[in-house]
Order: sequence, then C-alpha cells, then structure tokens
Amino acid sequence: MTTAANKRAKKIVSKTGIYAGLLCYTFILFFPFLIVILTSFTPDAQQLETTKFIWKPDFSLEGYKMVFELDPFKTNNVPSLLQGFINTLWQALIPTVCGLIVSGFASYAYAKFDFPGKSKFFAANLLLMTIPLSAGMTGYLFYNAIGWTTGGASVLPLIVPGMFGSAATIFFIYPYVKALPTSIVEAARMDGIGFFACFFRIVFPLSLPVFLSQFLFGFVNCYNNYSNALIYLMNQQELWTLQLALGQLVSYVQSSGGWDNVACAAAIMSLMPLLLLYLFVQRYFISGITAGSVKG
Repeated sequence: MTTAANKRAKKIVSKTGIYAGLLCYTFILFFPFLIVILTSFTPDAQQLETTKFIWKPDFSLEGYKMVFELDPFKTNNVPSLLQGFINTLWQALIPTVCGLIVSGFASYAYAKFDFPGKSKFFAANLLLMTIPLSAGMTGYLFYNAIGWTTGGASVLPLIVPGMFGSAATIFFIYPYVKALPTSIVEAARMDGIGFFACFFRIVFPLSLPVFLSQFLFGFVNCYNNYSNALIYLMNQQELWTLQLALGQLVSYVQSSGGWDNVACAAAIMSLMPLLLLYLFVQRYFISGITAGSVKG
C-alpha cells in the first residue's frame, strides 16, 4: 500500500510540475500580446503622466479612433487598413486556394496512381523543398527578367507563383491521401467517375482536415507577407496589403509624434481577422478529425 501511495504521489507531483511549466510557458508566450492589448486601450493623457508601463489603464478607444483620424494613406476616402485588408484577401485567397487544389491533385496522383517515373518525380518534389528559391533577390531578378517588374510595381509576383502549388504542401497531403482505402477510389473508377470528379467528391471530403490545415498555413503565410509586398507594391498604394499598410501607418504615426497606443491599436486591428479565421478553421478542423475518420 505504501509503495502504491508513493507512486501515486510521484505521479501527481510530476503532472503538477508539467502543468506548471506549461502555464509558465503560455504566460511567457502571450505576455507580449498582453502588453500590446493594454497599451492599445491606454489614453494619451494617462501616458503623459508617467514613463513607466501602465498595467491598469483607464480603458479608452482613443487609440483606435486615431488610427483612422491620423491615416494619411487613405484611398478614395477609404482607410488604408481597410483597403489593405481587402487587397490582402484577394491577393492571398487566389494563390492559396488555387495552389492547394493543384497540390491536392499532385498528392492524389502520387498516392493512388502508377505512372512511369513516379518515384523520380516524387524525389524531385522532395528535393525542391531544400532549395531556397526565394532567398535574397533571386525571385526579384527572375520576375524582372520576364518583365513583371518593368514599368512600376506589379501584383503578379505575389499571386501567380503560389497558384502552381507547393512542394511542401504536396509532401504533407500525400501521406493522408495515401492512407485512404484504395478500394473506394477503384470503385469510383469502375462507376465511371473521372480523375477530377473522384478528387472533389471522394478524396477531398475524406481528407478535409489536412486540406484545412494546409489552407490555414498557406493563408497565414500570404497574410503576413511583408517583404514581397514592400518590394513589388511600394509604388502602388491602391494595391497595398494589410501588412504593408500597417507598417507605413505605424511609421508615420511614430515619426509624427504619435503615441504607442495608436500603433498597438493598429496592430490589434490587423491581427483580429487572422484570429477569427483561425478559430473558424480550427472548429471544422477538429470536427473533421473526430467525425470524419475513414474506415477501410
């Protein structure tokens, strides 16, 4: 009895230590976000009273109002953050959705079809993952050579490359599609269902969790893309993405003597759509894992 009690006590102590460590890590991880949130609700008058960080601000929406009032980059009287959000949506959704479908086609072909050179093509796909094609100015030099950057900025380098899929996305989707029962696909072929119809009617619904996760990763990558937008869209304000509009607005506010609450409020506003999308996708992602399993 004593030995069993000691084991239970050690187990409790071990779990307590693990949970305590996870709580500390979570606090450290979200501490910067807490500072940004509190600063965004701190009024200018309260910031003038002290040089120290204010942990209990007199909650005010002054910073959020000044985001629109101090905005010198409005297009047709539309706030730059709103215009940037609209631009980000179509500039991110087009390559993400098209690229995900193309990668899904390739993964389906690799997983359920036999064709000459299949293993070599798949090995070449894996090799592409190790090549930093976007490192440095390589991408810019290539797009400049084909005329996409001549005569000013262009949105094509931000959209077109992603529409042809991704080697990494193929790599992550492939095992999930490979695990699907081949008998289902073969039965569909015997019923006269073609490649594309079989993909959209059978493979895609059964593989929904992995497609949703890859969609989230791809969209977040496009949503947070600042450097490419700065290179290709700097001279076309009407095409600015949200991250580029946010960076320019924060720089202007700080250079004109604005307070940190305005910059933090703008950052929170740009972050909210991404958080809402994550919560929406996560809900269906979890339900797809728990209820959409495949039985052979």
